[in-house]
Amino acid sequence: MLSKLFYKFKIGRTITALNSLDDATLKDIGLHRSNIRSHVYEIFEKEKPIDDPISELHDLYVKSTY
Repeated sequence: MLSKLFYKFKIGRTITALNSLDDATLKDIGLHRSNIRSHVYEIFEKEKPIDDPISELHDLYVKSTY
């Protein structure tokens, strides 16, 4: 559960940092402002937390009892 939170936190902080750069700097890096989000997700693709099937089963059970 915490791994998902940290994963989203890292992505959010990276997107914020890249959005704070000016267009000339982004061009030097090789990014366009409209592609920041997709590039960040590509960078952190290997760090994406693995979904735990037990927690998914628990979530489905909890939702079904409403």
